[in-house]
Amino acid sequence: MANNILGNYNPLLSLFGNNNQFLSGLLGSSPIVPLIRSSNSSQSAGTDPNVVLISGLGQLLSSLNVFQDSLQQIYSPYAVNNSISGSSSNPSVASVSTAAGAQNGNYSVSVSQLAQAHSAVTAFTLPDTSSTAVGSGTLTIKTGSYAYTSPTSATSFTPSGSSATLSINNGTLSSIATAINGSGVGMVANIVQNASGNYQLQISAAQTGASNNFQILVSDNDGNNTDQNGLSRLAFDQTQAVGSGQNLTQTQAAQNANYLINGASGSNAGNSGISLGSSVSMDLLSTGSTNISVKLDLNGLNGQAQSLADAFNTLQGSLNALLVSGGLLSRDPIAKQLASSMNQQAAASYSNGSSLLVKLNQIGLNFQYPQQFGQMGSLSLSNNSLQSAYSGDSQGVANLLYTAARALNWLANSYASYGNGTIPQTLTALQKMQFSLQLRQSATPASNTIPANLSSLTVNQSGSIQLSAQQISALSLYAMVYSLGAPYAVSSQILNNGLGLSGNSGNGISTYA
Repeated sequence: MANNILGNYNPLLSLFGNNNQFLSGLLGSSPIVPLIRSSNSSQSAGTDPNVVLISGLGQLLSSLNVFQDSLQQIYSPYAVNNSISGSSSNPSVASVSTAAGAQNGNYSVSVSQLAQAHSAVTAFTLPDTSSTAVGSGTLTIKTGSYAYTSPTSATSFTPSGSSATLSINNGTLSSIATAINGSGVGMVANIVQNASGNYQLQISAAQTGASNNFQILVSDNDGNNTDQNGLSRLAFDQTQAVGSGQNLTQTQAAQNANYLINGASGSNAGNSGISLGSSVSMDLLSTGSTNISVKLDLNGLNGQAQSLADAFNTLQGSLNALLVSGGLLSRDPIAKQLASSMNQQAAASYSNGSSLLVKLNQIGLNFQYPQQFGQMGSLSLSNNSLQSAYSGDSQGVANLLYTAARALNWLANSYASYGNGTIPQTLTALQKMQFSLQLRQSATPASNTIPANLSSLTVNQSGSIQLSAQQISALSLYAMVYSLGAPYAVSSQILNNGLGLSGNSGNGISTYA
């Protein structure tokens, strides 16, 4: 893409920009107009060494951009994360997830109990969900924890979450369920149908865990808040007796998940996201045992190593084509230095922590020096060597691969960066030089002359000739460029008379927007 932009670059046209259309017809006999028209054709002829160099560096810059894009995909967080994976020998018991930064490891897991949510159901049934009223009054729902003395009996309840008070007026199973679900108290109400076809209301805590219990206190309009009539049938306080304040039937006790990891006991309020190590977690699915293994994926690393070799060799092909005898950059020191730097980087030693893998050829990425001096070498991948290194130190293989990709990208960036890269800075200097050269060679006017159309324009002040603001802006820019090669007197006359800045004739050029 960089080559296309630079190949079509016309410094003179870029200077005038959108003003060219307003100069048309005004400066038809100007020596600058032929320059504008012939600028591209003179560049495409390729006879000017500067133009050849601009084209070659533009191609090289484009190749470096592609090279960098490929390298950045190798060590991106997404690629690093996908290079490591976990597996469970018994996936019905537990599954495993990994994230960026996960390390190799093996874990023996034994699950004795899954976490579950506190749940209870009405002791009564109704023939319908939305016609028969349960009762009227208020329900006060709290979440917290009980001090249990048995699975269904406690000495106290300690609120720890939110609470809600709901007004119920002749509430049915359906309307009461809707009120509970909309309370935001962290409870879930569902209507269930039993084997006989009648309906019950099931109320559960939204969160699992031993400390996520709930309490329902009732203020019944019939005056009795704990009996088995009216709205008080929904009372559920496990510090009270069953049938007298504890009127719902508990169907599931709140409990944590209990498990062993490599022999060490653990407990968790939920079944998901249980940490096994840095960036490794498991989800519990059932009781039982499983072995979890976390390791770098050989196929993933092999693909990334091949991508590095392919990116390097693609740049090599592009750069060497420019460096060959007769190539656009055959004598350019920047291109030669880039080839030398790439060769040195590919054969370099890298810091790799405690790993003994410090050179690319140790993981199967073998560097071949170029057959011709001054050109760029190539990389080839040996799958057997990579697999051998992986078997001994898979983490070292991955770290070296990512480190090398980063280093090559940084090297390329020192040449290609649009802020301070060597190539963009050189291109800018060459383009300025080319523009200045074109002005001197093609736009130098005859001594003490003014372009015919502009001269006529400055004399004719009868009012029949009027310029738009855009045309005056274009003429101003034209005068500035034209004056670069004109004597001071001519420059002054253009600026003063041509733009109506002096009172030579007493009439300025009239304008309209």
